[in-house]
Amino acid sequence: MNASSQAITPELASKIAHLAVLFRAEFSGSTIDLSPWLTDEETQSQLDPHSIDLNVYCPKYLGMLACQCVLVQVYFSENLLLPTCQLRSVYAYGYMFTEQQWQFSTEDWTFVGLSTPQIEYQVKFNNLINHIFELFKHPNQVNTSE
Repeated sequence: MNASSQAITPELASKIAHLAVLFRAEFSGSTIDLSPWLTDEETQSQLDPHSIDLNVYCPKYLGMLACQCVLVQVYFSENLLLPTCQLRSVYAYGYMFTEQQWQFSTEDWTFVGLSTPQIEYQVKFNNLINHIFELFKHPNQVNTSE
């Protein structure tokens, strides 16, 4: 679901904004789109209501990331407003125009595809994902470590 649609409490809005800041800090000059999905009924019906999805445009890192944009989907165990909600997994997909170049999942923490990021940038990306897990340790609470 579009990240912008999930900013339904001040805590979640703060964490989603911080998520965008994490990407901008790691990949300076990138542009963050908090609404990567169309809002038509058909598209929305296919989205996971327990995810936070965003798109990161990184033309400056084109060669290093082997793509021009990255779709990131942060999946949760249940409704983000429930106190028992936990971050379940993170998936990322690198695209060059409309062709997928690679995919990443925290299921196995590997990049697979036609063209994957340079090792140095895979390490940066993994570090970024670790920060996401820390940020959303308690999705609807403000972390004191933020």
